[in-house]
Amino acid sequence: MANKHDTIHLNEVTLASVAAAMAKCRMTASVRKTLGTFAANCLFRPDECVYNRDTKEHGLVMQAYEKDGVTMYKVWLPATPNSLRWGHFVSDWAEDVLELSDNVLLAADAEERAKGK
Repeated sequence: MANKHDTIHLNEVTLASVAAAMAKCRMTASVRKTLGTFAANCLFRPDECVYNRDTKEHGLVMQAYEKDGVTMYKVWLPATPNSLRWGHFVSDWAEDVLELSDNVLLAADAEERAKGK
């Protein structure tokens, strides 16, 4: 039979483990899956400007990941033409419709953002 000292010690250990678990960052399963499947063999890297041939839009690559065997990119699209300074939209683009962009204004925003990191 457990004595009072053992019960108090068990309560302290349980409280400590719960506090430690609560201090950790919590993510949904879909986010954990996406973060765990970073596409290492992707053509484009974060902060590179890309052009989508299907939508005829330029954007800034923020993240690369793999979904169902396809390399995908989370891309920031400028809210105003050719500049991310006034806000952005986020879109997921497949790698096969992308090419490097020569958009000078968007590239300047990317460099400015990289310096601010």
